[in-house]
Amino acid sequence: MEEPRMTKEEFEGVIREWGREAKADMASILRSKTHGTGELQKISVTVGESKKTTSHYAGFRILRYGVYVAYGVGRGWIRQNGKVVRGSRVKKYSEMWHQMRKKGYTSAEISKHAVEGSTGEGRKPVDWFDAVLVKKIGQLADLAADYYGDYSQSQMLDVLNRATIKKNYTTSDL
Repeated sequence: MEEPRMTKEEFEGVIREWGREAKADMASILRSKTHGTGELQKISVTVGESKKTTSHYAGFRILRYGVYVAYGVGRGWIRQNGKVVRGSRVKKYSEMWHQMRKKGYTSAEISKHAVEGSTGEGRKPVDWFDAVLVKKIGQLADLAADYYGDYSQSQMLDVLNRATIKKNYTTSDL
């Protein structure tokens, strides 16, 4: 039987280094495309081995508002029909809420309804997280293939779709 190319500890070290590089790329995009306190750049990377499947993982922990930055929403900006516009949701028990209830709308329908404001130049989504993972997933697949073999290559697309904010990536996106 052939000797493995690298040990478990070496493989985990390689994954940690890959995670640090991805984290640095994400922080670089945030510095160049956003302004603020820099709290979002404090991304933690964890590497471990799943007890159920005996496979390894790299996990990224970000602040929740990183998702809002990725979509370009928050502080009076909402997504309406796939675009970011100035506006707000209907406030519960407001005059508009009462009018919509009289017309027969349910509370769930009212909570999804948006009141658009100005249609001027809006916020732009910042693809700071997914773009880095999409760019670097091939490198991780190669590292995993060295350790696990060809089986891991077919699993990388599933891992990408679970790890990213936006879903349904295909092989043509890589």
